[in-house]
Amino acid sequence: MARLNNPVLMAALKVYPPEVAAKVVRSFDVVGDIAVIKVPPSPELMEGRFKLAERLLEELTHVKVVVRQASPHEGDYRLRRLEWLAGEPRTSTTHSEHGCFFKVDLAKAYFTPRLSYERLRVAKLAREGEVAFNMFAGVGCFSIILAKLKRVEVVSVDLNLDAARLMAENVKLNKVHGLVHVIHGDSKLLGSAGEGGWADRVLMPLPLKSLDFLDAAVHAAKPGGIIHFYGEHRGLKAEAVEEEWLQVERKAKELSVKLRLVGGRVVREVAPRTFQVALDIAVEEKPSRRRA
Repeated sequence: MARLNNPVLMAALKVYPPEVAAKVVRSFDVVGDIAVIKVPPSPELMEGRFKLAERLLEELTHVKVVVRQASPHEGDYRLRRLEWLAGEPRTSTTHSEHGCFFKVDLAKAYFTPRLSYERLRVAKLAREGEVAFNMFAGVGCFSIILAKLKRVEVVSVDLNLDAARLMAENVKLNKVHGLVHVIHGDSKLLGSAGEGGWADRVLMPLPLKSLDFLDAAVHAAKPGGIIHFYGEHRGLKAEAVEEEWLQVERKAKELSVKLRLVGGRVVREVAPRTFQVALDIAVEEKPSRRRA
């Protein structure tokens, strides 16, 4: 992620008058060789967006495409509308992270480089030989980094067929076949099936859905297993972790399970006064299912 005080962006913003340049969103992402910028849809900013993109191509020699994010991530697939501005007319690229490589199509599957630290943090917590359940795997970043760095076996699920196909390619690209098992399907159904209690670690990197899927995550987790829960809090940053944990505690009471907060952190600000929160949660007690 590049910020406004980055010399490259400062140079590119000279296509606008100073009073207009100050209104451009203060950061942009580079995914592989694609730059994703945010230009608010006001006439004075939109008029210069193509010149801004061309200037970025000149300043960032490794970037071959510039697109504008035209909507937030939306829907079950977490997709956003993109507007091509400059460079090669494509939305696909290969992104490298922590020694792994990921084929990405920004128009077809969810991906953000802003979870890079979080993906590495979770991998560092894992132990070799664990079995993990990634409920919202996308193109497989969390899963593949776990497998590559810690030899963790991962059941890696996504509802989006395009994401699952890219994930399967990334498993081959990173040579972790046999460790990462790609499934196109509903992780709630999969997590709730059978006797459960098979996962040492459950990943839930879909903040707007995690609370609704907590029952399936708990069922899949072993007693003593860890759930990496991601949520969103609107309000004060200082209260984000505590407030998100209170929501999880209320849900746990409904499910008759005992959970313990091991750790929590604010991952990033995703909108004004809206924060993505990561909670590391231990499953201490859960009811057993009776056989019919």
